[in-house]
Amino acid sequence: MERTHLYDWHKMHGDVIPFAGWEMPVRYSDIRDEHMAVRDAVGIFDTSHMFRFFIKGPQASEFLQRMTTNNVSKLEVNGGHYTTCLNENGGIRDDLMLYRIDADEYIWVTNAANGPKIREHLVKHSKSFDVQVQDRSSEIAMIAVQGPKALHLLSKMAGRDLNEYSRFTCNPVKIAGYDTYLCRTGYTGEDGAEVLILNCPLTNEGKKRAIGFWEALLSQGSEFGATPCGLGARDSTRLEAGLVLYGHELDEDTSPIEARIPYAVKFKVEPHYIGYDIVKSHKEVGVKKTRIGFVMTDRGIPRENYPILLNGQVIGQTTSGGVSPILNNGIGLGYVPPDLVNIGDVIEIDIKGRHRKAKVTEWPFYDPQRYGATRTG
Repeated sequence: MERTHLYDWHKMHGDVIPFAGWEMPVRYSDIRDEHMAVRDAVGIFDTSHMFRFFIKGPQASEFLQRMTTNNVSKLEVNGGHYTTCLNENGGIRDDLMLYRIDADEYIWVTNAANGPKIREHLVKHSKSFDVQVQDRSSEIAMIAVQGPKALHLLSKMAGRDLNEYSRFTCNPVKIAGYDTYLCRTGYTGEDGAEVLILNCPLTNEGKKRAIGFWEALLSQGSEFGATPCGLGARDSTRLEAGLVLYGHELDEDTSPIEARIPYAVKFKVEPHYIGYDIVKSHKEVGVKKTRIGFVMTDRGIPRENYPILLNGQVIGQTTSGGVSPILNNGIGLGYVPPDLVNIGDVIEIDIKGRHRKAKVTEWPFYDPQRYGATRTG
């Protein structure tokens, strides 16, 4: 099992479990409390298990245009976007964040479980371009700071207002004396940032540096309600926001159009990315399955791989499920044939042999005026 820079702290303070080949904290206290800290204040997550590839060279943009589905040519220096990497059949190899840190240099942040296969994929295809792919995961720690007070905390630590950096940007920023990249993105539905802490090799000294930054977030964030959060709250917040998770909503047999993440896909972009024709046909002709969200109206907690029924007939399967602390109710995501159900329709979820009613709904599952990055109140 692999361990992040912060493992020693997690082992001392949290409940550590195996996850995607890593020993990671699932919780430190109560998952619901950690979840609500993210929604109401600020939650701090160790995301160092994700892979960080630096891609540099005169043809870096052309290379990434071939390898990813969003329009790299539109990505300005210090900008970032969400995108996917596909196989030849239009299935998703991984979803990722891509940041442009210089004219010819990018950071590709990919999921922990997919890191080795994506590294191999990038190195293989880079041979046709004037570009270098470097895996710098082990020398850079990564911590997500999420919630409505996240920027207040990070601004305090930086000694200046970091709200000058808008969402989906990536900038070099000195925070509490640490050299970092402040990436104004996240995976909870809330505002905040993912902070890449430089010069943190997996040595005793590097681990101490990473833990020092983590503890500074907690100590300086006490006035903002800063709370350490584990994988449990990371999953419940992303599910409540309706965000996809690789291995659940996304896999190599599912296209971005089927997953309903069209914002990650652009067309009429040269060179065409791998899987372009298949995804374009899904957009123009249609798909055989589509992602839906639902809220339980009967008692019951949905989990992954539960049958979805309509009028007593199985029509699909859940991919994620759990309890929304905001709604205090079961929620879930799944796939069904297109045009079979609409928002507001009643379906059933087979929960351990019992058919429980649910209502098809859009995501996020919370009121976006009260919660999330676009909240108005």
